[in-house]
Amino acid sequence: MFFPRLRNQAKWAFVFLILVFGGGFVFLGVGSGGLDLGQLLRDAFGNSGSSGTSVSQAQKRVNERPLNAIARKDLANALEKKGRIDEAIAAWAEYTRLRPKDVTALQHLGQLELGQADRYLREAQLASLAQQNAGVGSPFRPSSTDKFGQALGEDPIVAALSGKASTQLQEASVKYQTAASRAVSTYQLIVKVRPNDEQALFSLAQAADTLQQTPVAISAYKRLLKFKLDPTTATQIRQRIKTLQQSSTPTGG
Repeated sequence: MFFPRLRNQAKWAFVFLILVFGGGFVFLGVGSGGLDLGQLLRDAFGNSGSSGTSVSQAQKRVNERPLNAIARKDLANALEKKGRIDEAIAAWAEYTRLRPKDVTALQHLGQLELGQADRYLREAQLASLAQQNAGVGSPFRPSSTDKFGQALGEDPIVAALSGKASTQLQEASVKYQTAASRAVSTYQLIVKVRPNDEQALFSLAQAADTLQQTPVAISAYKRLLKFKLDPTTATQIRQRIKTLQQSSTPTGG
């Protein structure tokens, strides 16, 4: 079946999304749009390359000509090649504000933002695990239900570790939500530039679906149904819409 089961721990959902983007939209019979599959996979797994490109020189040109789109693009490329992905994302965002119809740049920005969201998701998962482990406590300490354990009070080490993990979890969760929202917004910009492009709509639908931006995903899938699709494709899209609607509908008490 084309649509995967989307899960919260979803590095592989991100990788699936990457492979769909990079491998060509055979599902809808359209091309891949020249996405850099290798770079995107490296971003998703946190393995960026490096080169001798001077970030300082690129930054200097931006400082001298802040509204020059080429200077912004050169800085974004230089930062990315140095593995400074978060800074590169910000630089690409500045470039696309100056060149809002550069779909290739918007696609690349979306790729980087997907990788960033995945990284923050993994950070949140690790922090959640650390918080759970901290709550276990020491095996040599009396149980909190025991009178002696109650007299001793809370283990200060456990409390400190749990508090630190909780803070890290909150920070990573906020970063993930921010990155996810930005990624979806980028794909929405692509659709705005190319409103009748099936590939652009499908990219938006899958990005929003994977990042659990359900209303956006449903809207994009519904728009896809307005195109002349083969019966199997249309059936799968309708089924996905139904599944998303059911999962987003609150259950009665």
